Amino acid sequence: MSLYYRMSKYYLTTPIYYVNDKPHIGHTYTTVAADTLARFHRLLGDRVRLVTGTDENSQKNVQAMEKAGESNIQAYLDRMSGEWKQTWQDLGITVDDFIRTTDTRHLAGVERFWRAVEQSGDLEKRTYEGLYCVGCEAFKTESEILNGRCLLHPNKDLDTLSEENWFFKLSNYREALLAHLDTHPEFVQPESRRNEIRSYIEKFMTDVSVSREVKKVSIGIPVPGDDSQRIYVWFDALLNYMTAVGYGTDDDMFQQYWPADLQLVGKDIIKFHCALWPAMIMSAAKHDALLTHADGSIKLPRHVFAHGFFTIDGQKISKSLGNAIDPRALVPTYGFDAIRYYLLREISFGEDGDFSHERLQIRYASDLGNTFGNLVNRVVAMSKKYFDGGIPQTDLVRATLPVRDDSAWDGKEGLDRIRSAVESALHAHRPDLALEAIWNGVGDERRSGIVQANKLIEETQPFKLVKESPETVAEILYALLEACRYYAWFVQPFMPEVSSRILAQLGLDAREELARGWVQGLAWGGLTPLKKLGEPVPLFPRIEVES
Repeated sequence: MSLYYRMSKYYLTTPIYYVNDKPHIGHTYTTVAADTLARFHRLLGDRVRLVTGTDENSQKNVQAMEKAGESNIQAYLDRMSGEWKQTWQDLGITVDDFIRTTDTRHLAGVERFWRAVEQSGDLEKRTYEGLYCVGCEAFKTESEILNGRCLLHPNKDLDTLSEENWFFKLSNYREALLAHLDTHPEFVQPESRRNEIRSYIEKFMTDVSVSREVKKVSIGIPVPGDDSQRIYVWFDALLNYMTAVGYGTDDDMFQQYWPADLQLVGKDIIKFHCALWPAMIMSAAKHDALLTHADGSIKLPRHVFAHGFFTIDGQKISKSLGNAIDPRALVPTYGFDAIRYYLLREISFGEDGDFSHERLQIRYASDLGNTFGNLVNRVVAMSKKYFDGGIPQTDLVRATLPVRDDSAWDGKEGLDRIRSAVESALHAHRPDLALEAIWNGVGDERRSGIVQANKLIEETQPFKLVKESPETVAEILYALLEACRYYAWFVQPFMPEVSSRILAQLGLDAREELARGWVQGLAWGGLTPLKKLGEPVPLFPRIEVES
């Protein structure tokens, strides 16, 4: 049995999102990736917890409220947080918990954590003057500024601030962070991001402000014991990953799920998640036993994966450009499973990527309609026509083999290689590589991907061969029907609705089939000969799009 079936819990998180605007396709990219991994681990039988939410203690949310002509901040936060939560529900994201940083449970955890860091002696009040980027919610150092502007927000002026704030002694943890990167290279992924964060820690990391003066901000969690200060947004926001699983409110739950197995973030917030965040935990762990393992080691997140920037037709997503895309607006035309496929196939996960309407249309027509949908439709239709509406009766062992020596199709062995490749890719957090394997197969001379399944039909032409050798056609079509069942399993984390529709066409109840779990479900012979098939309904109907 694969090594991949030994975990019992899998806790993963998306970033929590600011509520200064509605969700767009860039946010959807991260959330869909997380949902795909969560669905995969559920198929493995893991106890999965997927958490997302909203970051509400931010001055940029206040500015957005004022720009919208509103004056009641709580009403604004409630409305906008509800918009985010409803979007993920509408899109079928399998979120187990949606946390808000204004939740009572979050406030309790933040206070507990602050007290622990305070006990460790890592908080100090200082007067600070520097350049502050509201877009990043962070003070900027010289290395992060070009031509007087933040590198990440070049169209926004930096604010010059002089305040007395609480500082976290981040520099105290320089050596500990570097040691952790050396002993746990898997902590930061991909490797290019790990090199980036190592350079930041070694050369640029300094102590950071973790509070703001009340007179300078109109929102935020009060600093315990200091009513003149509000906790700075990152020191508060990062803690959502722990408060969502009970830190500060439910110790038993926290011990079940923490540490996080995977935290997905964008590369623009990597220094907060891969330097500040682990250092904060290291500090609090000195005085909070919940944050250490029985052997005394600290419960740090196992993996932080930072994907690249996301653009729209080559341009940065921007309010001023008005190019943000509401993912729900694409659903009536393409269906959300096609959007999921495009996002995860088109972009190498971890690299910068672009959303192009033209590329979406090409992927929809070619990969999905002509290649995948056409395969399922042809195989089911031929089987129903030639074998009395059902699954052919044949030798199931012979059906596992390549049909002939010069075939592109490698039978069951090729399907098993795809299964291994999908497992490896998803455990490495590379959904793009998993989809590549499903479509193009894995192997040297012969493969059993969706492309090769189509080639098998062209090689053997069952629609002609059936007159001469119905027994051979029975073997071919059983192999192809069973391959379609495998493909339904393979794509289930990526395209759950399409997966269920394939299983229905194969005469299976999707809920019952998927309840078998990944290992049992991907055993050859899941289709019962002579059982009636469903109707061959197009999976990806032709669409008319404006040029």
